[in-house]
Amino acid sequence: MKLAPRPFFALCTLFFFCAAGFSAWKLLPTKNAGVMRCSSRAIMRFENMEKENVNGNIHFNFGANGKGSMVVEGYTDSAAGWLYLQRYVKFNYVSKRISLTERHYLISNWESSASSIDESPDVIFAYFMREMSDSRDGLLLNAQKLNEKAILLSSINSPLFICNLKSGSKFD
Repeated sequence: MKLAPRPFFALCTLFFFCAAGFSAWKLLPTKNAGVMRCSSRAIMRFENMEKENVNGNIHFNFGANGKGSMVVEGYTDSAAGWLYLQRYVKFNYVSKRISLTERHYLISNWESSASSIDESPDVIFAYFMREMSDSRDGLLLNAQKLNEKAILLSSINSPLFICNLKSGSKFD
């Protein structure tokens, strides 16, 4: 069966527009692009490997409208001793899809506060945040989908986190 040039061109054009429309639907940002909640475990050791570290859980929440939060809970080990840590961090972020399995989060304008039961020294948590951001005001996290329930959060400036998606959350 041989198609004439005009119907063949029309069919190819239709196929192209369908493929372009589908790609745009999958890749262009939506209203809640980047919304995600996940938890990770972290052990960070600082300059004095024996007496300066954070051992805890980190809960990331990238909410709607570019507002997010992070809760760090666990223990710090320092010259002050082995003390409970629970800090809340609020931040703004911008998210950009890189591919179907990868997204960038640019975190900025963060402010942290200690819970009433936090006993850890402020300097250790400040060090923790500086290590993640390389002493800059922003933090660029790369999120890469590993499977339906886990993503890899990483940055040039921060450690790698295997982050488990919380119930009801998905990586889009």
